[in-house]
Amino acid sequence: MLMSLATPTTRVHAQDTEASSLQREVEELRREVKSLQEQVKTLKTEPSPAPQPQAQPTPAPATPAKPAADSIVALRESWSHVDKGMTQPEITGLLGAPAKELTIDGKLVWYYYYAGIGGASVFFNSDGHVSSKQRPTVGWW
Repeated sequence: MLMSLATPTTRVHAQDTEASSLQREVEELRREVKSLQEQVKTLKTEPSPAPQPQAQPTPAPATPAKPAADSIVALRESWSHVDKGMTQPEITGLLGAPAKELTIDGKLVWYYYYAGIGGASVFFNSDGHVSSKQRPTVGWW
């Protein structure tokens, strides 16, 4: 008879322990979801026009990015001359120094930012020549 009394009590205790464990897990998941929601909110408010680098970015040059001329027309013209195979000095001559230099998948990327226009990038292959470009797209093409 003692055994039959101990069995229901043990079951109740096991259920209470399991419920407590589940409650702790739920609370932990709630904290994690809240943290992730805050991170998403932060990401939504921060501009991220360039692809996310997989490697550490190289330090940005000391000189800020500047268009080749003051007008949007001249800037558009400069970007239209960026072609595959061009060298870094040729790109600097057309567009000025980049705002940032990044290394993505082992390839150099120069990132330009133009206030009121948006971002743009020039991608270089392993021998230092232009492999592709991403012109500013907001409001001027």
